[in-house]
Amino acid sequence: MLELIFKTRWISAIAVVFSGVGAALMMLVGAVSTIDAVGIYFGAEEQKAFSEEAALKTTTTLVASLDEFLLGLVLFIFAYGVFRLFIVDKLHGEQVPDWFSIHSVTDLKVKLLETIAILLAVVFLKAVLGVPVGTPFQWTDLVTPIAVGIFAASIWVIKRAH
Repeated sequence: MLELIFKTRWISAIAVVFSGVGAALMMLVGAVSTIDAVGIYFGAEEQKAFSEEAALKTTTTLVASLDEFLLGLVLFIFAYGVFRLFIVDKLHGEQVPDWFSIHSVTDLKVKLLETIAILLAVVFLKAVLGVPVGTPFQWTDLVTPIAVGIFAASIWVIKRAH
């Protein structure tokens, strides 16, 4: 019976494969956004090349691409973590940096929470950059920074308990 249960771990390969595909896709989307930002700055759109307006739109586009890269990174970390935890425990000649080693579900949770906290901070930055100068902030503008704080506190609690 235990052997049958152990063999079902291969079902998690579905999560590994499709998270890896999603990670690759988000990296590609981020790369395309970065190329778009270069085009914007050099005048490929309606803004004059090297202008202040082009620089602002380029910055906003680059922050959006950072957001896309980070989501790809979250998916990659998830895929690698599930692979290590459920499919292959040890790899021959493994050369993984200490900061990327995942030995338990808690390690995976902490890595994902850290990356999602950074992702939320970038989302907040993107929102701030998209607001015209002089626009008053609303109380709802504090939701994302509060979420980042909650994520940071939960990471601290998990690391402390671990």
